Amino acid sequence: MAFTHIRHQLDLHRQKVVFFSFMLCMLLSSQAAQAQKKIKQQNKPGYDDKTVHYGFYLSMPITKYNIQHSQEYADQLANDPGGAGTMSVNAKVSPGFYTGLVLDVRLAEYLSARFVPGVGFYGRSIEYANAPQESGERQDVVKTISSTMIEMPLLLKYKAKRRTNFRMYLVGGIKPGIDLGSTRSGDDNTTELLVDNFDLAVEYGFGVDIFYPFFKFAPEIRFSHGLLNQHVPNESLYSNSIQKLTNHNVSFILFFE
Repeated sequence: MAFTHIRHQLDLHRQKVVFFSFMLCMLLSSQAAQAQKKIKQQNKPGYDDKTVHYGFYLSMPITKYNIQHSQEYADQLANDPGGAGTMSVNAKVSPGFYTGLVLDVRLAEYLSARFVPGVGFYGRSIEYANAPQESGERQDVVKTISSTMIEMPLLLKYKAKRRTNFRMYLVGGIKPGIDLGSTRSGDDNTTELLVDNFDLAVEYGFGVDIFYPFFKFAPEIRFSHGLLNQHVPNESLYSNSIQKLTNHNVSFILFFE
């Protein structure tokens, strides 16, 4: 069945992302350990004594929709499994970009709260393979939703004990977001795909703080899973195949504080 194939492909994709993230974390840890042997002087020794820290960040996310297909789509597959009249609907992985500011407030020795508002630019796509056209022909169609998001993540950061100028950490929290850009894939009501302009996501990740003489640098891997259905139903062919859409990101973030 198509659903089993789609879930299998998504599981493989998740495994690749987790493996890549794990290897990157091990690489950063190894480099940090080697650097500790060479560096004995501690940079910014009083950094953690301050209650508030500021900074900024740059991020390159990999983003996609998670699709829950509609009953109409399931009926189509059941009536013509793998036939010439079958249309398949799958999300495509796309790059994005977002940047913003950092407000870090110390709560305890190894715990801080972080407010990291920013603006994100995304172009999430859905591929409709063998989609019927008004001419009677069938062809592959890609619908892309371009979004300019104002994002306001509120996170907790749990830090390990500092080792010379390096420290591992975990981070997690929630991220509300508001789309200021277009929420549709076209101008024609019969072919457009609509999404909501508000989202709420849960986020979690890990990273390493690296202390330099004048600032702290922190590469971070963060995962984001949307909690709200972004799909806005209408009568178009492209909308009727979808029951639910949620946003999912894997981001590589560079913090400067």
